[in-house]
Amino acid sequence: MAVGPVPGAATTLRLPQEWLERADLGYDLLADAHFPAGAHCPPPPRVTAADTRPVDSPLRRIRDLVELAVTGGRRAAAEPAGDGDRAGHVAALRRGGFATGADLFAALGAVAARRPRDAFGRPARDDQDQYAAQWLATAVYLTGTEAALARGLWHR
Repeated sequence: MAVGPVPGAATTLRLPQEWLERADLGYDLLADAHFPAGAHCPPPPRVTAADTRPVDSPLRRIRDLVELAVTGGRRAAAEPAGDGDRAGHVAALRRGGFATGADLFAALGAVAARRPRDAFGRPARDDQDQYAAQWLATAVYLTGTEAALARGLWHR
């Protein structure tokens, strides 16, 4: 995040010429000399109980499943994507406007839960490639969607 002086304002940041009137808050270290002396600082805004509730992003549901599939494996990814939970997560994604994300969430959960077995309880066929491909499709969608949302917020 970058900041700079407000053009035409009497009390604003005073940055060195070599910074080209911009300070990168992740890189540059601002000192007391960069701030106007004696400037009035408004009181912080009052925080209400409604402001302290966490924001529930629909994409968090996909991120949680994608990360769980990596850290906990296929069996762990099948649990929160179970039929009861899956319907609620898919509905929340659709309400948020993420229809493709809802489809990918449901598909990843279904593939993770599908473990065909033979009569003796052994894995009947190996569908690791299908599981990996579904996880990758979901992860790529998530990354692209988050990047597009971030670009949209910055270009307002």
